[in-house]
Amino acid sequence: MKRLCIVLVLIIFILITPGTRSDAALSADDNASDRIRIAFDPSLPPYQFFEEGVYKGFNLDLIQTLSENAELKIDLIPMPYNESVERFKLKEIDGILGIRYSSQFEEQMEFSDSLVNSTISIIALDEKIEQYKTALGIEPVLIAVERDSVEFEFVKNVKKANFNQAFSQQAVFELLIMNRADMMIGVRHVAEYMLDKYNIEHLYTISNSFETPVDFYLGMDASKRSVLQKLNASLRDLKLSGAYEEIYNAWINDKAIENQRRIERNLLIMALLIVSVFFIAAAAGYISIQLKRKVNDKTRELSSANEALERKIIEIRNATELKDLMFESSPRSITIVDRDGRISTMNEPALALCGLSQIPVGEKVFTLTPFDKMLEGNLENVLNEGESLMGKEMDYSAAGRRWALRYFIYPLKDDEQQLRGAILTIEDYTQEKILREQIAEEEKNRALIQMISGIAHEIRNPLTSIKAYVDLLPRKKDNEAFQKQLVQVVPNEVERVSRLIENLIDYVRPKSRNPQRVQVHELLESCMLLFRHTATSKGIDFDMSADANLYIHVDKDQIKQVIINLLLNAIDAINEKREKTQAADGHWIRLHATNGVGHVKISIEDNGIGMSPDELENVYELFYTTKTKGSGIGLPLSKQIIEDNRGTIQIVSTKHVGTTIALEFGSDAS
Repeated sequence: MKRLCIVLVLIIFILITPGTRSDAALSADDNASDRIRIAFDPSLPPYQFFEEGVYKGFNLDLIQTLSENAELKIDLIPMPYNESVERFKLKEIDGILGIRYSSQFEEQMEFSDSLVNSTISIIALDEKIEQYKTALGIEPVLIAVERDSVEFEFVKNVKKANFNQAFSQQAVFELLIMNRADMMIGVRHVAEYMLDKYNIEHLYTISNSFETPVDFYLGMDASKRSVLQKLNASLRDLKLSGAYEEIYNAWINDKAIENQRRIERNLLIMALLIVSVFFIAAAAGYISIQLKRKVNDKTRELSSANEALERKIIEIRNATELKDLMFESSPRSITIVDRDGRISTMNEPALALCGLSQIPVGEKVFTLTPFDKMLEGNLENVLNEGESLMGKEMDYSAAGRRWALRYFIYPLKDDEQQLRGAILTIEDYTQEKILREQIAEEEKNRALIQMISGIAHEIRNPLTSIKAYVDLLPRKKDNEAFQKQLVQVVPNEVERVSRLIENLIDYVRPKSRNPQRVQVHELLESCMLLFRHTATSKGIDFDMSADANLYIHVDKDQIKQVIINLLLNAIDAINEKREKTQAADGHWIRLHATNGVGHVKISIEDNGIGMSPDELENVYELFYTTKTKGSGIGLPLSKQIIEDNRGTIQIVSTKHVGTTIALEFGSDAS
């Protein structure tokens, strides 16, 4: 009844031909310092997309109108979402249009008011959707879903669900219509637009039994807060004036609202007919036979309506059972609390983790271990601000067992977007962590073998010098010049051997993380010392340069491990290129450091085999490797270590040309 009331006040959405903008309208003079650079992914119709040679869509029309009203100059730059994120982090753009909220940007980005709201829905072939909904969690179902999205994080808990992931909503839809998935879970507006575009809306059904709201925003650099405030004010004025609704209706034909309005009209017509029948019966009794026939007709119509209502009730019941099935069959621990932090329900894995046999409904969630440690300082932010907490990790021990846990906290909202509580989900990734540590140790051992080969030669040279002096000692012990040379050379050679062995021990010996002020020149020189002979023996020119006054604040051993891994990769890349090109010389590795504004940049360059764009895109994926005997953990582990030390890593590579890896850390000039 509540939904019907809402439908009665909605205005019919009329699909009109949208305005278009050429590429020139989306990109202005890049040299204007007062212009705002905003990127957008043109694979999100009807919000922002490329069609018939122009970029168009609701978001583009809206942001242009907002910027004009706020007297702001903006440049709209089309690029893939992943590229826009990287360029945002590098400060090459000021904002990203059409982005969902993500906690990974909370320190760098501020979000506008919601630009547009839709729902995450299930879409499948009309004749198959009931079959797939019934089979979900019981039989294998192939689901198309956007990679790294909130819906993917939620549905991957469903048992026996297989996934075909894509990088955009448009690509997810294309997987569905190419029969590479049984169903898709994605943004309703995108699905409706694409179904209309291909004229196949009669073949597919968008289910209403499982929906969750989703909002799209403009994410701006935190330093552009004043710009965002102007755009938010302009957006509020636009909604009050009714201009926002005009832009919305021009681009978005909401099928769900349209269907409900059609039902409303039918019900209204039915009511008017019934009133007319009774009015005619009261005014003209002489046509009672006709009236009886009409009443019978209306009775049949009401019977059909009752049957439809019963089917709707069954559908709602099935949807509730589906949600309960997903809740109970999830391998993750799931706990739901109300706004006061009191427990509403828990699934079996959550009870097992807390050592409980019954759900302590109404009790404070902070009384349970390990929930208290996870929620401390975090639950308040979720309940008060409506923000999600994603992918935090912790170690937990109980009853003689250790777990590695990864947990997420989501706000729980009702149909009216009112905050009702929070959802805590916990994933046990102990085996994953053990496997990663084992593979990391194998990587370290591989590096150790190569380093020992080079160090053995480096140690042999000073030992040869020492032996020569020892052999001459009986004959020249009284020679004063010889004594001075002996006193000068032998200690230096011993110190050289000691330094080599100490570098090797520092790499092998495990240590707890110890951030300290590190001289960059000394760090790079110790790494070069370990590989100089290995590089020389393979015909590789190895060069190192760094100013002596460069310092960074990091864990020296961890960063040394990263540089050693990158040098090993460079040597492997050159060897692979040598095998494929048969080039015996002209190979080089450059290791150097430079001083920037507030940061130090360490670069590792080589002219090895390089990487293709596809290889470069997947380079940080765990277990992804192009080597025959590679583990695929070296670069992901290196990236994690660098980020733990408040640094960044950037890789530029061209196939058959070479690779440049840049590490940046804050300068420690104290």
